[in-house]
Amino acid sequence: MADADKQLFRVGIAGCGVMAQIIHLPILNRREDVQVVALCDVNASKATLVANRFGVPSVYEDVEEMLARENLDVLFVLTPTNLHLPIAVMGLKAGCHVFVERPAARNAQEVQKIAEVARKVNRVVMVGMQNRFREDVTVLKPFLDNRELGHIFIARVGWLQTETRKEKQTWVYQKHVSGGGVMMDLGIQMLDLLWWLNGRPQPIAVRARAHPINKGFEVEDYLSLYLVFENQFTATCEFSWNFPIARDRFYLDLYGEKGSCWLSPLRVQRFWHGQMVN
Repeated sequence: MADADKQLFRVGIAGCGVMAQIIHLPILNRREDVQVVALCDVNASKATLVANRFGVPSVYEDVEEMLARENLDVLFVLTPTNLHLPIAVMGLKAGCHVFVERPAARNAQEVQKIAEVARKVNRVVMVGMQNRFREDVTVLKPFLDNRELGHIFIARVGWLQTETRKEKQTWVYQKHVSGGGVMMDLGIQMLDLLWWLNGRPQPIAVRARAHPINKGFEVEDYLSLYLVFENQFTATCEFSWNFPIARDRFYLDLYGEKGSCWLSPLRVQRFWHGQMVN
């Protein structure tokens, strides 16, 4: 296809915080098929500084005005979680495809409303589950899809951050804004990765226990889970922002009838002609 025939996607971004500045704008600016044409943030000064830094021509304080004035193909929703539902719905009704940072919304009911509108207007919504695209995950996925480790029957999953981390935005700790604590921030990403790697099995039962390590939070900062899926697959999980360890831990261990695999670092071992090989 000739370069002149390539579609150029016009993108608008709602929310000019850390995620926009550090992750999304640098990536979008490297793409030849994307043009970021507008930024929107309630803090117009911040949005203007970000727009100047990344060469974005238009700045808005109101999402509805941006959608009315700009002919957008895609809307990125990078705001606090309580705004995901209204802004995503506005974008969909304006004819945009929508990318929304995880979690998609504060609860299942809000997510369902976004999905219903997307189906009604025939637009795509993508949630930012970036762990699916890790290099080690893309290597591991074919092993599991081809059942080279046999039936996976148990998983151990965790993301434990040390109590020395300070970079969380304050709204993350406010339940009416975030919808929840460490489960909504870290846990949902790991559960999505576990679910996706294993072929999206149907969950049957879950048992969860929260423990407040930091008593000053109104949301949980430690959560453990025991999940039961169809096909006799179970998982134990733990997530924390303030765990009493020296270094962060990020792990996903899968055990099958013919072998096992681990993430971070990536390792795979399986039985081959009666021998266990890496």
